[in-house]
Amino acid sequence: MYPTEEHHPVVYRTYKARYFGLFAIVLLNIATTFVWLTYSSVPEAAAAYLNCSSFFVSVTSILYFFAFIIMAPVSGWMFEKRGIRKALLFGAGIQVLGSWLRYFGHFVESTPESPTGRLVLTLLGQVIAAGAQPFFMNLPPKFAAVWFSENGRTTATMIGTVSNASAAALAQLIIPIITDDTKPATMSNSVLFTAILSIVSIIPVFFVTDRPPTPPSPSAAEALHLTIEEPFHVSLKKVGTNRQFLLLLLVFGSLVGIFNSVTSLLATFTGPYGYSSNQAGYLGAGMVLAGLLGAAVSGPLVDKTKQYKSVCKTAVPVASACVVGFVFAVRRDFFPGMLALLVISGFAAFAALPAALELAVEITYPVTPASSTSILWAFGQLVAIIMLFTLQALQDDELSARTGLNPPLIFNAAWCLVFAVIPVFFVNSPYRRLEAEAESRRRDEMEEIASIDNKGLRDEKEDV
Repeated sequence: MYPTEEHHPVVYRTYKARYFGLFAIVLLNIATTFVWLTYSSVPEAAAAYLNCSSFFVSVTSILYFFAFIIMAPVSGWMFEKRGIRKALLFGAGIQVLGSWLRYFGHFVESTPESPTGRLVLTLLGQVIAAGAQPFFMNLPPKFAAVWFSENGRTTATMIGTVSNASAAALAQLIIPIITDDTKPATMSNSVLFTAILSIVSIIPVFFVTDRPPTPPSPSAAEALHLTIEEPFHVSLKKVGTNRQFLLLLLVFGSLVGIFNSVTSLLATFTGPYGYSSNQAGYLGAGMVLAGLLGAAVSGPLVDKTKQYKSVCKTAVPVASACVVGFVFAVRRDFFPGMLALLVISGFAAFAALPAALELAVEITYPVTPASSTSILWAFGQLVAIIMLFTLQALQDDELSARTGLNPPLIFNAAWCLVFAVIPVFFVNSPYRRLEAEAESRRRDEMEEIASIDNKGLRDEKEDV
């Protein structure tokens, strides 16, 4: 813990270095997203380049969900035991290794008769690089808690978190430009680009420091003290047995799972009604762009008002209502209506995202933010996997075209109502971190007043 002398309360301050650290996190999130979507952004070219079926192209994306679940606890443990810088270097390091393994596959001859070598190197590199993602996605709330004051934490969390989603939009725009579908060999250009990006993204990490010279807030000082004394598995146990947190876990996991599944399968949902893949891409882009705007509005607003629960209890029902409405909007010649619903749902869902991440820290305080964040994101990825397999199994193009109703979208709507809307209204935990900070500041003020009074009494005695 940051030391303080008796009657000399610690001075809380922020440092410009916090912006450099946040930049490093954003760059790493951009890199991991490009690596993730390298092949699934251009599935036809990827299948021809790897001489494999579309199933294996899908596997390159699904591997990221599985690896996230496995490595999320590892990332949380490393943040607390080894510090931010070493944990980031480890994550960025395995991302570099995985990315370049994929590129080395380019030098292995691949033919329809003998595709194994390149495909194995690709999948091996993909799963190694996938293990890096939780090191970057789980860090924003932890970094914000250590480096930012209570008036900037949510905005910092928002920037670090939505960088992953914004990178997804960029990847789906840039990778198809680099890769020519008619020339599968150009797939290696995208693989090389992402490998170079992985090296660029690791460079700033060498200059990141674990903690500021003095804490930005009372909770930061306390959190840094606790991470030294409390084992990570103890923190995880506390988080996992907190009922209020488990309710929020259902809400957060549902939002992440539904967002990932809808964006991945939009072309599948809209295809039976005559919409092209390009039109599905426009729908997904509209939802992501609106989401970025929603997060940009939500972050500073929550920083100013501290209304984490109010934002979640407003945004989650709005986003869920749009998911329900989308069941009836997906039909022929109704593109503007579908786009409007996805834009509103994206805005609301992303507005809830930073508020939910910060609310989790408030609910579980004084447990370290790495514990709550790692569980939230890991559960979100698990829900995404369940959703992807379930929705693909439910998809029936003929039934959808004949009845005008899509079974997977009905399943999505029911899930939203049961596991997102209902639980969010039962999240009523106090803001424990804010309350502890307010109490600590009052205590510091009282100590400062007492120190001034004592100094005055000593001066009076000296005068006598």
